[in-house]
Amino acid sequence: MGTLINEKLIKLDMEVTTKEEAIENLAKLIHEEKKLNCVWKENSLDKCQNCDFCSKTGFLHALHEREKSFPTAVGYSFAIPHGKCGSVKDAAIAFARLKDEVKWGEDGDEDEYVKYVFMIGVSEEAAGDEHMRILIKLSTSILDDDFRDRLSSINTKEEALQIIKEYSDNIN
Repeated sequence: MGTLINEKLIKLDMEVTTKEEAIENLAKLIHEEKKLNCVWKENSLDKCQNCDFCSKTGFLHALHEREKSFPTAVGYSFAIPHGKCGSVKDAAIAFARLKDEVKWGEDGDEDEYVKYVFMIGVSEEAAGDEHMRILIKLSTSILDDDFRDRLSSINTKEEALQIIKEYSDNIN
């Protein structure tokens, strides 16, 4: 998992008030790291006039569709929104520790609040094995008390990256 995340894909104490804002901000980090591509060009359609818009919009659409089918809060104040789509050029993980918890469930769902968000982006081609491998590693890490405690007390992106890599490398 070490090559999927770097310090530019980590945001500490992100100030958001909704799940949608958290998703938008993390998708923006993935977009800024050039992990998304232009879906128009790849499909040999007319040249896109705004590649930044279409690649990020396609990825956001995939993320929102996944959230509609089942919210991605996994307990312990964590959520793992994930999207599989043609907009993803290189698989990526972004992480945010939110300044304040936000409600993650939809209307009618249990009120689940989230403070830590791992976002996963994978291409449709890599959706099977790679997607599941990443989800399993993150989910297993989240179950570990020490992992959660350490993420709650970090002060820098470097510390966050070190902890994430350490735990993902120790999971087989």
